Amino acid sequence: MADPEQYSDSVEDRGMATTRVRSLSLPSDLVQEAERLAKQEGRTKTEVLREALRRYGEERRWRGLQRYGAGRARKVGVREANVERAVQEFRRGR
Repeated sequence: MADPEQYSDSVEDRGMATTRVRSLSLPSDLVQEAERLAKQEGRTKTEVLREALRRYGEERRWRGLQRYGAGRARKVGVREANVERAVQEFRRGR
């Protein structure tokens, strides 16, 4: 893995909640990837990294919901193959 590079980028308040400028150490390859994506999309590195962090959080929450659902399904004896039918029956009020 490449040596970490110090990454810092200033952020302007664009009508969002108050933001803070932070310093972040990233390996050179990730900095280059952020720069490449930012250039391709006409965005700043900050915007690219902010979106990546948001998506990471969303993915973790989704996986948590999936684990919760799988656990509940096991408790009541519902198998994956029967989930769609169970949802349809619930929606019909059975």
